[in-house]
Amino acid sequence: MSETPKTRAPETRSEPSRTEIPAAASSLEAQRAAARLYTVLGMLLVCCIVLMSNYLAFRHYARWDWTSERRYTLSERSQEVLRELGSDVDLYLFLSDGESSYTDVRELLDRYRAESSHVVVHFVDAVRQRTEYTALAERYGLGEAMFADGSMGADAAMLLTAGERRWTITRDDLVAVDFGLGDDSEGPRIDMRAEQAITGGILEVTMGRRTRICLVEGHGEWTLEGGSDRNLSTFRDEMRRENLEIEPFTTRGASEVPETCDALFVVGPLQPMTREEATLIRDYVRHGGNLFVAADAEIDRGDLRPTGLEDVLRDFGVRMDRALVLEMNATQLMPGQPDPAGPFLVTSYGDHPVTRSLHELQRPAVFWVARPVRPVDAEHATTLFSTSEESFAETNIAALVQTHEPNRDDDDLGGPVSLAVATRVEPDGPAHEDAGQDENARGGRVVVVGDAEFLRGEALSSMQYANLELATSIAGWLCAREALISIPPRRGESHPVQLTQDDAWNLAFRVVFLMPLAVVFLGFAVWWNRRS
Repeated sequence: MSETPKTRAPETRSEPSRTEIPAAASSLEAQRAAARLYTVLGMLLVCCIVLMSNYLAFRHYARWDWTSERRYTLSERSQEVLRELGSDVDLYLFLSDGESSYTDVRELLDRYRAESSHVVVHFVDAVRQRTEYTALAERYGLGEAMFADGSMGADAAMLLTAGERRWTITRDDLVAVDFGLGDDSEGPRIDMRAEQAITGGILEVTMGRRTRICLVEGHGEWTLEGGSDRNLSTFRDEMRRENLEIEPFTTRGASEVPETCDALFVVGPLQPMTREEATLIRDYVRHGGNLFVAADAEIDRGDLRPTGLEDVLRDFGVRMDRALVLEMNATQLMPGQPDPAGPFLVTSYGDHPVTRSLHELQRPAVFWVARPVRPVDAEHATTLFSTSEESFAETNIAALVQTHEPNRDDDDLGGPVSLAVATRVEPDGPAHEDAGQDENARGGRVVVVGDAEFLRGEALSSMQYANLELATSIAGWLCAREALISIPPRRGESHPVQLTQDDAWNLAFRVVFLMPLAVVFLGFAVWWNRRS
């Protein structure tokens, strides 16, 4: 008997009701609307963040300097000068964008106008914008110069104006190149003087009268005019860039130092001053005057010639010994010139505003034949720089002249030997305070250096040494402009790239073959990773 197969009942699926379909559709639409809303809100939030960031960047402007020499970072003094500006100063830059210093100077000018809204910078290309430059040239009396390529351009690199006052800056004032005095495998040194020139120009057009230095003459001192080894023409030109004017002054027969003299300089006298002249200088400093003495170590009959100011300087807390400094450390002597009497290098600087920029530069200063200059009281005077530990000061100069051989004994001064001293003198009072006290206090300032030859033109012009920074810092501190003078030039090394034929082939192989091959390999790796 056959059995009838059982049949499976068909499965029934529940269909959504008519009320459930609109509910699901509305829920999906709500999710999409929410997603669109979140997208719009996110975009608005991003826009708000961008706008707020730009607003904050505008209100709190900041720039960074990533160069190794920090050549675009303004010094504290420049920032102080810009903060004190009470009226607009117009700066016209006439350099063409093809000139090598254009980018550096323009970046520096951007720092100036970012620091103060009173700095108004105008970029006028004297080659391409002839009409505008011609109008400025006629108005301010500017000229033209022909360059090496035969093109014509502005004879000045920059013009600063404030009211009726104007000041021009040349290309040499902005940048200088020093190829070194000897064998220098590192290449030429680049001296970025733009900040010194620009800040000095701003002071020139905004200050009252120019700071004036009176140079004593009449005793065989160093002169301002060239023609001899004992001239300060280079120093005078550098001081003019710092807006310091130097003029001669004769103490013989004078009743007082002119009030227009911000500082009195006595540089390398060959004949001693009279008692009346020494009294004149003493009274000048006692009444708040400023004095700089650079004494040459001139040997006469086995002894050093006196200056006539030894007693006056001792009253101010400075002792100028009648001895000759001998540097016995061979590493401090000039290459090929092993004479311990000089020239020699000085790398040990004291803690004083005069030497502050020298610490930053970390460059030696070169000195020739020098005599010791020591503080009588270390609490009231400061040693600016000294020789090495191995040096000493020979007191028996006659024996040294006869034998030409250093012979240290108990009477000699041991190293390190102080070569320069700075001190403050209260008006009508004794030596007062060192540099660590209030620099704004009224009182005469005195700096004494045991060598005048550090002001030689070749020493000041060489960027290998810090003689220029030392000289300008001394002048600035004495004239109460030490903060301005403490702006060191931004110096760097120029490293030219020299490629041989093999270097060129290797470079071409890497650029033409290896780099495209690396890109192809990376693309293949990405494709293989996605495929797997």
